[in-house]
Amino acid sequence: MDENMRGNRQHMEALRAAVARVDKRHASFLPGIRLKDGDGLIRFGIPAMDDVFKDGFAICALHEVRCSLTRDIGAATGFLAGLLAGCMGQGRIAWIRDPACHLDGGRLFPAGLSMFGLDPARLLMVHPTDLKTALWAGDEAAKCKDLAAVVLHVKGNPSCFDMTATRRLMLKAHHNGLFVCVLRQGGEEEASAAATRWHVRAVPSGIDSDLENGIGLLRLGLVLERNRNGRTGQWTIAWNQQRQEFEHVPTDHVDRSAASSDRPDGAPQMGQVVAFKRAS
Repeated sequence: MDENMRGNRQHMEALRAAVARVDKRHASFLPGIRLKDGDGLIRFGIPAMDDVFKDGFAICALHEVRCSLTRDIGAATGFLAGLLAGCMGQGRIAWIRDPACHLDGGRLFPAGLSMFGLDPARLLMVHPTDLKTALWAGDEAAKCKDLAAVVLHVKGNPSCFDMTATRRLMLKAHHNGLFVCVLRQGGEEEASAAATRWHVRAVPSGIDSDLENGIGLLRLGLVLERNRNGRTGQWTIAWNQQRQEFEHVPTDHVDRSAASSDRPDGAPQMGQVVAFKRAS
């Protein structure tokens, strides 16, 4: 890349950042996760999380984000959206969904993605008619070097999506320089070729310090179940929409105010039980 092109790109990035600070609708131009020296590794900006990775979180690899319960798919999708917004720049993202995910998981909500800094206009949505076609589409998308990332959203633990299938995705992610992620809805942990596997669930938010009786930042409970290049761990994090980044919530700072302390110990005593005569 010559000096003129590099200068133009830097100027454009600075312009986007200035616009984002003025107009929050373009906040997705302000990623909270930064590339580390352009070598395909990133830092989350949270020391407790960064310490478990030896050199950094590898972008060009296969990763997995899962939730045990379908009700937490929004939390898992939010974490993935924040991750994509931060480390993928402005590239296009192929998002492929197993049709079985629609029934109880719903569809992606553009405003929700924007809240996590991901511009919905970057998404190329693929809605196959069955799981077999979805897996084929994921393999084909992982071959495309013009994409920045590929997300394969599957439900549960289908037998046809086995170690061999994940190994193919892993090899293509490395070869083509893509971020490939399996978003597993309502599935259990199982062996795969993924470099990392994250379990995500929603946890109670704290109290808004600026608004009386207001709800604070959205919080997620993270468990890094697998990490090929380091240790595992678990954390509670919060998404700061204004700063467009994740923040660590130390365990001793997790707000417990949601738990009620003035409820009766049990159900109230029932009245007298009357035995009516059996109808003929």
